[in-house]
Amino acid sequence: MLTKLLGSAAAIAMLSTVSFAQSTDTLTPQAQPEPPAQTREVFQYPPEVAPKVDPNQNFSAVEGQVLASGVIGTGVFAGPENDAQRIGNINDIIIGQNGVAEAVVIGVGGFLGIGEKNVAVGFDRLDLATQGDGDRWFVAKVTKEQLEQAPAFERSEMFTGGIADPDKANKNQQDETMPGNTPEESSPAAPAPAPTTPNPSAQ
Repeated sequence: MLTKLLGSAAAIAMLSTVSFAQSTDTLTPQAQPEPPAQTREVFQYPPEVAPKVDPNQNFSAVEGQVLASGVIGTGVFAGPENDAQRIGNINDIIIGQNGVAEAVVIGVGGFLGIGEKNVAVGFDRLDLATQGDGDRWFVAKVTKEQLEQAPAFERSEMFTGGIADPDKANKNQQDETMPGNTPEESSPAAPAPAPTTPNPSAQ
């Protein structure tokens, strides 16, 4: 008799556990699937520069084409001579909405990347120098001093994940123009006191 009672109690406990687990599963809200990411065209080519690359055909290189990987990291010098002054390195390429490379980002100044400033320069300000042994570098049509004095190109303030972010750029511009964020003009120094004239009667 005692064995039957213990068996019945165990069965009731198991049924209660299963029932509780089922009720818990029923009450737990099901996770909703995340909506798909929004897509948009990155490049909107005008007819004259529309890409003519058929994915079903082999791509053929033609004169004048360059790879971004062959440009980024290349040195920029002040001239084609072997002893020309090094201005900096190309750190990035800016591609416009029409798919055309608009500018390169040149890092100037600093030492080993420390204190370096990025400056955006149009491709029309660069020439490609090629030696007989195949060594290549870019020659800038601007001086190093001009680039050092040019406005800095702050990628983190204008781009998010490598894509232009106008909202971020506008916000940063507004923050810079808010009162209290601009350096105050230094007040003119007070004139030095006039020298005192010795008083003979005091001697």
